[in-house]
Amino acid sequence: MDIQVQQPIFAKVLNYIQSISDKKSTMPILSYFLMEAQENEGLKLFATDLNVGLIIKTEAHVSESGTILLPSKKLFSIVHELPEKIIHISTGEKEGWCNITCEKSRFRLPHLDASSFPKVPVLPEEFSNTLPSELLLSILEKTLFAAANEETRYNLNCIFMRKYPEEEIMRIVATDGHRLVQMDLSALKDLTLDDSIMIPKRGMTELKRILSDAKVSLVGFEVKDKNAYFQMENVGMVVRLMEGDYPDYQQVIPKTRGRLIHINRWDLITGLRRVSRIANDVDEGAKFAFRKDGLILKMGDANTGIAQEVIETSYEGDPITFAFNYRYCLDILGAIEEEEVEIELLDEDNPGIFRGKGNAEVFYLIMPMRIEEDENE
Repeated sequence: MDIQVQQPIFAKVLNYIQSISDKKSTMPILSYFLMEAQENEGLKLFATDLNVGLIIKTEAHVSESGTILLPSKKLFSIVHELPEKIIHISTGEKEGWCNITCEKSRFRLPHLDASSFPKVPVLPEEFSNTLPSELLLSILEKTLFAAANEETRYNLNCIFMRKYPEEEIMRIVATDGHRLVQMDLSALKDLTLDDSIMIPKRGMTELKRILSDAKVSLVGFEVKDKNAYFQMENVGMVVRLMEGDYPDYQQVIPKTRGRLIHINRWDLITGLRRVSRIANDVDEGAKFAFRKDGLILKMGDANTGIAQEVIETSYEGDPITFAFNYRYCLDILGAIEEEEVEIELLDEDNPGIFRGKGNAEVFYLIMPMRIEEDENE
């Protein structure tokens, strides 16, 4: 193999690649990626952790074709520090070694035989679905944070999708058991999806990262053979779908409407940020005390200190008090785009529902926390 590639181009694609490579796997080879060089075709890079695979084609001058495996994170760390000049990569002087030169910098890395690496998946020749990249990125920004991270909660580490043709919507749900987001999008009513699917959070997190950085307008999407395929110009991704049943999330959604309270989103964000400065735990609860003179946010106790913030609201009912994880609230408020937030509260045993005022497509749910009553209230 003998190639020349521009440092900025190579560093960018290696950044995507090294994020997919699994350094912690029991299979050390998964910390490597496959690099295939073909004359007149440039470079093709492939990395996988066996659940998520990434295929990237990029420009390069190829003098001699070849296919090798290189350590992802180590090569990225090297290339990242090189000047924005041409990088020369070659093999052949000494078997099993790869030479990397750029200006006055020279490196030698061991490479492995490509035959021992998982096969590169074949992407669909045609995609039956094409999604605007801005819409897909917006969906991921509004849902991913609510999916579970714990490996023990396997069937919650995903985004759930199901089409409802009779209602002309595509429903997207994410939950970790403490909070939930449900999106009913008419914009995706024509999406081809024969059955409900569960797409792992890991793959969607990488997709979000690429969409946030890549300058693409459309994304090809296909579900086939228990995999979800995505195509973004020169970047292809395959994600193995999760099997099993998604939890019955509808059981936690209140069937009875609660009291509606409207509040300025930014006022609530800044208020929560201020009172949370006194928190000792990221899972600490913030008390929401709704009174006729406004919302009183309160955190802390007599031993560690107390913080309080009063926010103007339109609430006119009897005094009510709820407690929610402040971090979950900030995540939700960060996902809502509307200037005013609508909060629906039934009672202290039922979750609170948050939505942007006037937005009927998306709502967020937070399970309440139990906090001892303050004698002064």
